[in-house]
Amino acid sequence: MKRLLAATIVLMAFVGCSHKAEFNAASFNIRYRAAADAKQGDGWDERKGDVAKVILTHDFDIVGTQEGDKGQIEDLAQLLPDYDYTGHPYGGKSGDLHTATIFYKREVMECLEQGTFWYSPTPEVESIGWDATDLRLCHWGKFRHKPSGKEFYFFNSHLYWRLREARAHSGEVHNQMTRKIAGDKPIISVGDFNSLETEKQIQDIMSVYGDALRLTATPAVGCENTNLGGGNFIIAPHNRIDFIFVSDDIVVNSFKTIEDKRENGHYPSDHLPVVSNITIE
Repeated sequence: MKRLLAATIVLMAFVGCSHKAEFNAASFNIRYRAAADAKQGDGWDERKGDVAKVILTHDFDIVGTQEGDKGQIEDLAQLLPDYDYTGHPYGGKSGDLHTATIFYKREVMECLEQGTFWYSPTPEVESIGWDATDLRLCHWGKFRHKPSGKEFYFFNSHLYWRLREARAHSGEVHNQMTRKIAGDKPIISVGDFNSLETEKQIQDIMSVYGDALRLTATPAVGCENTNLGGGNFIIAPHNRIDFIFVSDDIVVNSFKTIEDKRENGHYPSDHLPVVSNITIE
């Protein structure tokens, strides 16, 4: 009888153990610290609590942020005590303006490795690409989902926004480097891609990776557009340039564009964050 009871307990434990990873993955351009924003009541000191509130309210397990400078990231780390982060600076000719930073819940995720590549003809060396005027990059981490033990790669990009050649080649670099780094592991790639889905660089990426908005198993929530335009915190977003891409071994359960506003009716950033609940079998 004791043996039967013990076997039953072991079987129940085995059945109850999850062999898949399910979590919320997000992208959020948090807007750099601009002096002009403070004059209209949208300075970082006024917004930072609301940026953190979005991450907490919508239960981001892992999120790629763009544009925040070193001080902004330190502020967020204090406001998000249950999160760790990894990041790398970029922007300007010396890469000292912004950071691409990945925040992740330490109880849910473990960062096993991290690194950076640049959107240029020499992506493994810090470099400005083609006709761009500043450094643009992708910061990545190899993560283990602690509850399931599943490993995956999370890539966080901010593509160049203005001149044609650098933008057009970025999708090719993205695809080349993500697979070179991750091999056959599951991939989630998020970011501010500064491009519409009809443009070559996004079409290149979508030839390899799925667009979470189009793959979601349940109806997408919120508006599709994510970009309000630099320094705008009030107007409706007018195009979609923030994406979550996934490899074909990932199931997208849901997709949401978050439209939360601050008490003054302004958005926390000049981009709307996006989040997907995903499953890695």
